Order: sequence, then C-alpha cells, then structure tokens
Amino acid sequence: MSAPAPSVTGAPAAPATAEVVGYNVPSLGYRIVVAALRLIPLFFVLIALPVGVLTFVGSHGIAVPISTAAVEFYGLVVIAILTARYVLKPTAAYGPLSAAASLVSLLFLYYALSLSPYHLTVPGGSASISVGYVLFLEILMIIPAFGLVAGILTTIEDVRSPKERLPFDYPA
Repeated sequence: MSAPAPSVTGAPAAPATAEVVGYNVPSLGYRIVVAALRLIPLFFVLIALPVGVLTFVGSHGIAVPISTAAVEFYGLVVIAILTARYVLKPTAAYGPLSAAASLVSLLFLYYALSLSPYHLTVPGGSASISVGYVLFLEILMIIPAFGLVAGILTTIEDVRSPKERLPFDYPA
C-alpha cells in the first residue's frame, strides 16, 4: 500500500473516507410509542394550557378574543398531524404531513389575526383598552410559512429521489 500523495503545500493529503449510505429505520411499534409519548407535552402546550388560561380569564368576567372551541380544534388537528408525521417519517407522506401541519398553523394564526384589535373592557367599569397584535402575529406567521415551504420541498425531493433522506434522518 502506498502513502497518500503530497498536497500542494507539501503535507500528505488525507485519504478519502468511505461514505456511509445505510440507514436504520426504527420499527413501527417504536415510532408509535415515541409518538404517543410526544402527545403528552403537545397536549399540554397546544390544548390544556391555552384553554385553561382562556377559561380562567373568562371566568373573571373578561371577554376573551378567541373561543376555547377554536383553540381545542386547532390543537387537536395539529397534534394529530404531528403524531402521524412522526410515525410516517420514513415514508413519502412525511413531506405532505409537514406541509399540512404548517398550513393549519398558518390558518389558525390568520384567524387570530382577523380578531385584532382586541378591546378589553374592565368588568364593572367604563374603561376600555384596545390592543393591536397584528404585527406580532404577522412576524409569528413566518415560522409556519417556512415550514410550509420546507414540507413542499421535502415532498418534491421524496418524489424525485425516494429514500434519499433516510440515511440523514436514520443513520446506520
């Protein structure tokens, strides 16, 4: 075996490394268990906490800008899509599910955007405060917009070259 060829600087060049192309996809049962475990924090963050806050504020006579039914519906839909996305990550359904989760988030934020400005009236008084949060929600909408583009690009890439991302998502 011969030594590596010297480089332009005179130091020997590093030998080329072999590229690993294998992948190790976890079993369907394992992915289902992990997805079920991810449901717990998602439920608290997307449903229990917002609905609890809205209910608490509403019980003190303050009108809330968004209904708890809308928050529950959004939370359930997003949780279902994210859970299915995790389970189906090694399949071609991953890209469309990623795009769907981002699209639902965009639609919810657009719905919340339509409720601005919020007029807060102090219970039992004549004082009123108006709060506009359009700019905040518009900036927040950038995140699911990028997710939507990423989901579409992942879908296109999976159609063009199936299983190409698996060595990166599930290295051997």
